[in-house]
Amino acid sequence: MKEDNPKVFLHYSWDDAPHKAWVLFLAKRLMADGVDLFFDRFDLQIGSNNTYFMEKIDSAQKVILIMTKDYKIKADNRKNGIGYEYQIISSIISKSISSNRKFLPILRNGSPEESIPTFLQSFLFLDMRNNNTFEKDYITLLRSIYEEPEFKKPQIGKKPDFVKLSKAADKKTIKSTDIGELFKLGRDKKFVHKNLGEPQYDYGLIESFWSHGIQIYYNRHSENVDGVLLKRLPSGVTYEGNLLGVSLGSSFAEVKSILGNPINWGLPDAYTSFAFYHIDKRYLTLAIWRNKPDKDDSDFKIGSIYGIAYCEECSALSCEPIVAITIEDIRAGRNSKFLEKGLETFHNVDPNASFFHEPYDMVPAQFGIFGGYFVTVAFRESKTILVFWLYDLGWQSFVVRMIANRGMINENK
Repeated sequence: MKEDNPKVFLHYSWDDAPHKAWVLFLAKRLMADGVDLFFDRFDLQIGSNNTYFMEKIDSAQKVILIMTKDYKIKADNRKNGIGYEYQIISSIISKSISSNRKFLPILRNGSPEESIPTFLQSFLFLDMRNNNTFEKDYITLLRSIYEEPEFKKPQIGKKPDFVKLSKAADKKTIKSTDIGELFKLGRDKKFVHKNLGEPQYDYGLIESFWSHGIQIYYNRHSENVDGVLLKRLPSGVTYEGNLLGVSLGSSFAEVKSILGNPINWGLPDAYTSFAFYHIDKRYLTLAIWRNKPDKDDSDFKIGSIYGIAYCEECSALSCEPIVAITIEDIRAGRNSKFLEKGLETFHNVDPNASFFHEPYDMVPAQFGIFGGYFVTVAFRESKTILVFWLYDLGWQSFVVRMIANRGMINENK
């Protein structure tokens, strides 16, 4: 569907107050996601022509049918407004019964036999009876409205060269790379290089693999993998698989349907949001576009994931998320769990200073001479520079041992 705002008619029966509240909630979500909705509770006022409104079904690009036990009774018996609308619907469907893409049936309560009208029994429907799976089901509905299926039918290819196929079949089978094993963390460099090849860049404990769109972080003590970063590397290659069900380019609505709400958020700059998850004692950080970036990005889309970081609690890769969470806690006036000594953690820094609410840039973690890591944060407006010292307790997890003021950026240098 090429239209940015498809016109959709919401067809349902007024069963009871909870059902009407659920339908209203659905209508508001659809409107927020760009759907131009024909909805009686939005469009009908005193003096409106009800019959004229119901006939909008014919001009709508899609019609959502919310089916319940009461709905079936009214539809099958042609009662009230539902009966009239259902007459229009069945008439239109009968003209294109084998190629229907306009009418989207939803089962809201009851069994299919109890709630689906006789004429619609043979049509596929979306089961939205379980409130616990609403987000996942809602995405499925939204994809149907926009005609953006999760699995698109690929273009048909050319007839194969059977001579080449036969020669290839005679060759020794090549074992596929087991990249998924890396996401379990704990593997050594030998395993990484066997599966990914030699890195294009080797920074000691960080290696970049341009052919895969993967950056690997190693533990400074054991030299085993303790972090994985998926993002577009300078080669232009983007990792196309998923990590914990999340893929680059996914919408946050899709992420939330899989992982739920994050434990915290970070807003480091004007165009990025960080969503933080803590899963099985590991950190998952998602970088999300929240505004148009400074540089042109052809596949930029607000609300989509452009970076995925997954790491152990004591990985260098966890330092930036921990600092971002700490800053958000300070902004909100909360006692951050990462501050080892509470207010004593601040050295020459006022935790109530206004610069904490400014956008900031963060320098990746650097090794600390006395252990742990240092993360430098530059606040853009005041040009204040803070250094966060993160210390790994027992090589297991980090605390923020000190936050120190390093003065201001000197732009004359």
